[in-house]
Amino acid sequence: MINVNSTSIIAISIKSDPSRCRRRLAIIKLQGSLILKLLLVFYCIVGVYCEPRRGIKELQAALAGDRVPPPFYGNCDFEGPCTTWNFTDEFKIIANDNLSSRGHFLFIQGPAVGQIWSIIIPPTGAQCFLKFATHQSLMRDGVIRLIIVTNNDTISVASERAGNNDAKWNMTELKLGAISQPYRMGVEIVVPSNGSIAIDDIRLDDCFPESRPYHVHNTCTPDMFHCKNGSCLNKTRICDLTPDCAQGEDEILECDKMPETARCNFEKGWCGWSNAPNRALKWILHQGSTTTLGTGPSYDHTYRNQTGTYALVILKPNHDLGESATLNSPIFNPTPPYSSNPKSSYYRSCQVRFFVHQYGEFSGSLGLYLIQMKPNQNHSHRLWWTYGDRSDVWYNEVVTLPDIRYRYYLQFESSKSYAANANVAIDDFSLSPECFGIGVPAEVVGDFNYYSPIIESEQPTEQHFDFMNKTVVKITTCGAVGRYGPSQMQCAHEYNKTGLEVEVISIPTSSSSSSNTTIDGQLVNSRMQGIQKWTAPSGGYYTLIAMGASGGKGSGGMGSTLGALVRGIIELEKGQTLYFSIGQSGIDACAKSLGRSNNPCSGSNFFNNESSIYSSTSYIRDVKNMERINGGGGGGGATFIYTVKATGELEPLIVAAGGGGLGFGKFVDDGIQHGHGANVEKHRTHKVIAKNNTGGGGGGWNGSSTHDSKLSIVGKSLLNGGVGGRGCHQKKNQTHGDGGFGGGGGGCRTGGGGGGFIGGSSGIETSGNGEGGYSYSSIELLYSYFRGGYHQGPGEVYIIPAISGCGCDFRCVTIDRHLSETKCLCPPGWQLANDSHSCIPDEWDTSHETFKIVMIVLSFFMIFSMSGLFILLYNRYQNRKALLKRRQVMFGNGTELAVLELVTDNMMTEFNPNYEFAGNLYSIKDLPQIPRDSISCVKPLGQGAFGEVFQGVYKYRHNEEAPIAVKTLPAVRTPHATADFMMEALIMSKFDHPNIVKFIGISFDKNPRYIVLELLAGGDLKNFLREERPRPDRPTNLSMRDLIVGAHDVASGCKYMEDARFIHRDIAARNCLLTCKGPGRVVKIADFGMARDIYRSDYYRKGGKAMLPIKWMPPESFLDGIFTTKTDVWAFGVLLWEIMSFGYMPYTGCANREVMTMVTTGGRLEKPAGCPDPIYGIMAKCWHPRPEHRPSFATIVERLGYCLQDPDVINHPMPKYNILPDCDREITIMRPDPETECINVNSEVY
Repeated sequence: MINVNSTSIIAISIKSDPSRCRRRLAIIKLQGSLILKLLLVFYCIVGVYCEPRRGIKELQAALAGDRVPPPFYGNCDFEGPCTTWNFTDEFKIIANDNLSSRGHFLFIQGPAVGQIWSIIIPPTGAQCFLKFATHQSLMRDGVIRLIIVTNNDTISVASERAGNNDAKWNMTELKLGAISQPYRMGVEIVVPSNGSIAIDDIRLDDCFPESRPYHVHNTCTPDMFHCKNGSCLNKTRICDLTPDCAQGEDEILECDKMPETARCNFEKGWCGWSNAPNRALKWILHQGSTTTLGTGPSYDHTYRNQTGTYALVILKPNHDLGESATLNSPIFNPTPPYSSNPKSSYYRSCQVRFFVHQYGEFSGSLGLYLIQMKPNQNHSHRLWWTYGDRSDVWYNEVVTLPDIRYRYYLQFESSKSYAANANVAIDDFSLSPECFGIGVPAEVVGDFNYYSPIIESEQPTEQHFDFMNKTVVKITTCGAVGRYGPSQMQCAHEYNKTGLEVEVISIPTSSSSSSNTTIDGQLVNSRMQGIQKWTAPSGGYYTLIAMGASGGKGSGGMGSTLGALVRGIIELEKGQTLYFSIGQSGIDACAKSLGRSNNPCSGSNFFNNESSIYSSTSYIRDVKNMERINGGGGGGGATFIYTVKATGELEPLIVAAGGGGLGFGKFVDDGIQHGHGANVEKHRTHKVIAKNNTGGGGGGWNGSSTHDSKLSIVGKSLLNGGVGGRGCHQKKNQTHGDGGFGGGGGGCRTGGGGGGFIGGSSGIETSGNGEGGYSYSSIELLYSYFRGGYHQGPGEVYIIPAISGCGCDFRCVTIDRHLSETKCLCPPGWQLANDSHSCIPDEWDTSHETFKIVMIVLSFFMIFSMSGLFILLYNRYQNRKALLKRRQVMFGNGTELAVLELVTDNMMTEFNPNYEFAGNLYSIKDLPQIPRDSISCVKPLGQGAFGEVFQGVYKYRHNEEAPIAVKTLPAVRTPHATADFMMEALIMSKFDHPNIVKFIGISFDKNPRYIVLELLAGGDLKNFLREERPRPDRPTNLSMRDLIVGAHDVASGCKYMEDARFIHRDIAARNCLLTCKGPGRVVKIADFGMARDIYRSDYYRKGGKAMLPIKWMPPESFLDGIFTTKTDVWAFGVLLWEIMSFGYMPYTGCANREVMTMVTTGGRLEKPAGCPDPIYGIMAKCWHPRPEHRPSFATIVERLGYCLQDPDVINHPMPKYNILPDCDREITIMRPDPETECINVNSEVY
């Protein structure tokens, strides 16, 4: 049972000289520090003998001392009283014990359960460790647990560790990590019977490294964050979802300016993160501890209890090795340039912060990857990677982002390791504020705007050659800002020395006989201010490009609102006049001050009753009562291009809408704030009733987006002058939140609407942003084009005359302001040809021509469809006919394996019924057929049992290639050879084991016939062993473990064949191939030319005078012709002897007949030099004269596995050979000179 007290008592003394306070006070510390503050304030006010000038400093020192522990806080060596630790009665303090000369220490004797508890300690940092010395005896069955109890009575086991029997002093470390609230910790020790443990030197290590008192000099550096209580924090801990300051201001100040997706604690869902498709594993959201013990977090990091949520990947042993789960972040804009500038004080300031938890046996890997969305393809870069079990602890990771010039997203990828039974979790992800220009001085930020990035791939291309040095007319705002348009003086200065003739005028509208008139119920000014006009110097075609102004930012100072772009081509006559009203940007709202005394908007009622913050003793209540009234930015003005008819009526040509003002509070990029393209109902004025403290709607062409257009906050329509709406500020000299000229609505609590042909509304409920206006293009324009959310800054107009060139027959116009894209025009009565340059007469009836074209296209389509269908059916018929013909050639007239019936030798043919050999039930057609055209033989590898073996290339789908080995059967062969060749293909096709050569397919449609196998580049085992044989001048690169692993691979393949009731009959080192010669090699069994199925009969009797591998055969095989699985066991013993002798020929110097005589009389091969005794014992058992006493391959695999676990075997020294015989090539059947004598053999094995 865990007994935890709910409160603790801490005594605080304030001592001073007689001029200071002379009282001692015992304070009961309850759940929070706020009560402590109030009591101390009250005490200082009512106390006696207090010096006013010293009282506050003493109070700050007391508070700082309470929050910032001394350097040795939590240390205890039991040489004196331990004020920070308590322990249960099971412990005793021992002095001068024979365990050591350490002095006093804590001791407990089993069986018992003891607990050591700390007092309440303040929040700790990410690298906090509890360290203590232990002396454990017979504690292997004991347990040491670390228990955390937070102030909300949440109890959790943070770590658990088994004891040991070392019987010496060792240092034990238990990680506490970052805990953001006061808590108590306990160490519970379960001591088994006869066990004991001593504990000494308890200390908290690196638990409070970044929280220092402000009044202590030279401890806080300028680049650190200063908490209100005087402590300092590293800036990497700002806005990281973990409050570190006493009042949590490190998670409040400017953190709401960050995009919503930049911080995620997974408490409200995925925050825009998503699982990558086509992954075997998935990330999930999980609460509390995982279902299996010792494989995952016991709690989340945010709340450190069972209710918090974190992202989790569960890795289980039944998942395949290497399976992964990938979690993709939302897309972010490029990083700021100062973060990649080594000369900047904010170098490497853009960082990724998160907490990771990896716990469990053979825990898998976790990597953080950066994916840059480059123009041609995404570019991936690994930023961080970790692997292995890190215990039940949340670790804080900070990764610096490199220089990123493209949009990007992040990936967390967790992969399963071998036999993993663990979980990987992440929590509290965040990007640092510096990634968005937050908390960085304006001179460092420069032109960087996270929400309007300058991306290289999106920059304009080079100017078209034919448009170089051509005249381009650019109409601007002449530097005017705010609600009212430019004056003549401003524009004269703007266009001075440009050669442009642009005037600022006041033009009359229709019915100008009076100063004011009414059109469609709207009041129209008889004179419109700030209008510019331009007269065409010559007749022809002109490209008009208009861009609306962007809206103002909200009080948060973050976000993006862009004006729209509208383009069209118009034909003008010489002297024809165009009129322009260039939209001006909405004014930003006053930046949020959070009650600071240096509020730039002080005196403007930025907050209602803001001054009360400084006079009230309960600032929390005042903050709740704050009322924001002018936090929204002004709407951007629209850019209008129009003409004036002879009647004085204004006719719009182009209206490029302005962006809406951004709202108060956190920026929400819902897209509604940008200037829009043409509205579906663009001829109907869109009106919204304004609510209290909402921004003004944007002005349109002849109306505004609110009913009461007389309100000063509402942007005026063009016919009413186009003046921007006035913001909610109270002083006349303030302009914060004003709408831009061109109908931008004024900002208030929400952003103002953007101007347009139809003005945007304000007070959008979801975001508080003002709605962007809607654009317009006259039907008189050619090739009209709209693009919403395009332009940043004040509006602009470009007028670009058409030219002769670009390869066009008539005129060439540009369709972008950078003069890079062009288009050809044709005169009336002509149309552009298919080459996009030539003009052809437009004489035919368009509808009739369209009908004819449609009919011709449909006719051609039907013809091509029928032809294609006919060709497809014909090809299928021919292919089927050819296939039947090939099968008839291969297998006879419907008789399967006809060649097998020709073999009348004295061999038994009782095959495995799974292959359905009997009664023509088995079909070799079931084997994978590979077209001969897909196989290319590159070079010969050697001679097989039937013919040559080649290295080749197999070309399969989509021209992909794979290396292969090709066994061939010559065109001239005996029926017996053909049957054996086909038999080998049939047998190998049914094998699927990592230690047996993989069968790919056959190619029997042409001669020579092919069997296609996987290519093993390491060569055969026999030659490999000879190459690695130790020499006097060169030791071998192999270890005894490598030799045994190779033998284990072969035994595993033999066990698979034994279970399938197959006998190989030629197990030898020459018939085993290697995947490679380096580390990681795998040995595989090959050459199944002599393999047989013994499903129904447990033996196979071979007659005739076949050539057999005598030196690898047991007596019953070469005497009686009996072959069973025990035959392969005998051969494996000889192969094991080959491995241990590094490829020597068994029975060297003996002819086959002499070997037969020797083996029959009980002679056996001697133990090879340097061979461990357990390995030779396996050989001896394989050579037992009675087959039934030989071990099965299952037993052999088990014995070899034991040898691999025996240190004496795997560390056995390798042999040394001083005499190296010349061995060129040994064959299975040897006919040596009869005079040659045999080597000595051991005839007393049994």
